[in-house]
Amino acid sequence: MLRGLLFDVDGTLVTLNVDGERLRTTMAEELNKLGFDISFVQAGIYSQDIMDKAKLQVDLGNVEADFGHVRATLYRALDALELEWNARSEPIAGVTEVLEHLKRKEPAIKLATLTNSGRAPSQLLLKKYDLLKYFDYTFSRDELPFMKPRPEAVTYALKTMGLAQDDALFVGDSVVDIKAARGAGLKVASVVSGRYTAERLRAEGADYVLGSMSELPALIP
Repeated sequence: MLRGLLFDVDGTLVTLNVDGERLRTTMAEELNKLGFDISFVQAGIYSQDIMDKAKLQVDLGNVEADFGHVRATLYRALDALELEWNARSEPIAGVTEVLEHLKRKEPAIKLATLTNSGRAPSQLLLKKYDLLKYFDYTFSRDELPFMKPRPEAVTYALKTMGLAQDDALFVGDSVVDIKAARGAGLKVASVVSGRYTAERLRAEGADYVLGSMSELPALIP
């Protein structure tokens, strides 16, 4: 029986305003200042992959640094970008109505957000559009051991929520969401937000592909 739903934030609950190239360039610039070889940073690489490759340089002794400090430096830079981008975001059509419906269900379903964004930027968005009140848990990169697409992020959230894999459904809009959720053993409902086609989302392994958030309640018995 479904006991919990985990939602991505950007692109799923609110419109996505992310410049991937600027994100990668910013991370590379910060790593370069700290003495890292940044030749691996290229188009299409995930933020978590950048973190993993930077940590490997520390682990191998190629860079003398406290990786906790490195992570904090990168996260501060990303927070600044996300706070800027979030100023242009707005709620996805139908989100409030869907969340209202889910909160009224009996027995109660646990609701959580799980985002690669930082706590400050993501909380700002949820509060700005009065969405925070619907969620029992909010997970950001600041609490998670790794970012998506690493499945450990989802596994951590499930453990914190007291849910088994079969108890939960992940709701997102991206390939990153699918990879993380499927890697953790969860079924995935992917919403077509314009970022990926329905065909691409199905090909990547989404269990359900929704044309809009308003279709989600039909999946919840």
